Amino acid sequence: MDRDLLTDTLTDFGMSGVFYAVSLLRAPWGIEIPPLPGTVVFHLVTAGELVLEVDGETLRMGQGDMALVPTGAGHVILDAPGSRATPLFDLPRVELGERYERLDIPGPGEPCELVCGAVSFSGLGVARLLRSLPAILPAGTDGDADWMRAAFDVIGAESRSPRPGSDVVTARLADVLVVQAVRSWLESGAQDRGWVAGLRDPQVGLALAAFHAEPGAPWTLASLAAEAGMSRSAFADRFRQTLGEPAMGYVTAWRMDLAARLVRERRLSLARVAERVGYQSEAAFNRAFRRAHGMTPGAYARHDPAELVLPGGVTVPRPEVPAG
Repeated sequence: MDRDLLTDTLTDFGMSGVFYAVSLLRAPWGIEIPPLPGTVVFHLVTAGELVLEVDGETLRMGQGDMALVPTGAGHVILDAPGSRATPLFDLPRVELGERYERLDIPGPGEPCELVCGAVSFSGLGVARLLRSLPAILPAGTDGDADWMRAAFDVIGAESRSPRPGSDVVTARLADVLVVQAVRSWLESGAQDRGWVAGLRDPQVGLALAAFHAEPGAPWTLASLAAEAGMSRSAFADRFRQTLGEPAMGYVTAWRMDLAARLVRERRLSLARVAERVGYQSEAAFNRAFRRAHGMTPGAYARHDPAELVLPGGVTVPRPEVPAG
């Protein structure tokens, strides 16, 4: 896959820190992490060992290992398989700051030190990308492991001793680490279906790159197929098989997600927004927007997005997940 396209598709996460925690856990212990929709959860083991279980998948982790739960799915971390897990929010925690906590579980067994965090995202198309990833994404397992672990060490230090700007530092580092983990996985060739597979595909990826560069252009199935260097019918079949949705349905969904962002920003008139996403008629744009978002653009601009309430009363916007 071309480096420029990879960069273009991974630079718009719009990530921000939600909360971070440093823990000292002594066996036996187990923690049940609830679903945190719209977040990427990470775990870094700084000492000891643990078992991470997500959606029936299990990963054993030791000192220096790190892993992402890309979709914020509910999961458990345990000192050993079969240990009893206590819901996270039933455990006593010490607030170190608005977004930082410390968790201690005493016990007679071996210790495990752990840095965990959750970051939210607002970038266009990020929900599609994250849905393409596996339930557990190990990070730092390739040639970049050393600098990635160094970055997590900084996150751990900021979490243990929050200072002014710690939220910014951790969010920026988390942004880089998530992008690097996704990039490493993408370059491994592990995905054969979904949005990431579409970006990796040598022909479908060309069409997607062209469309993303100019989403307001008058795209048709034939023009997308031409960008891919394929016949119309062959491209339509390959796109559907790879991404699981029709090409023009993808075009419409992406345009409406972009329109929602532009409407929310209120920097452009509705007529200009309609033009940016490929509609010459404002009336046609309004109809398409209503079908996609359940309300007119004007109502959407005034509507407060649903929020996800996290520990300590922290709220983050719940992301809009495109259909398909």
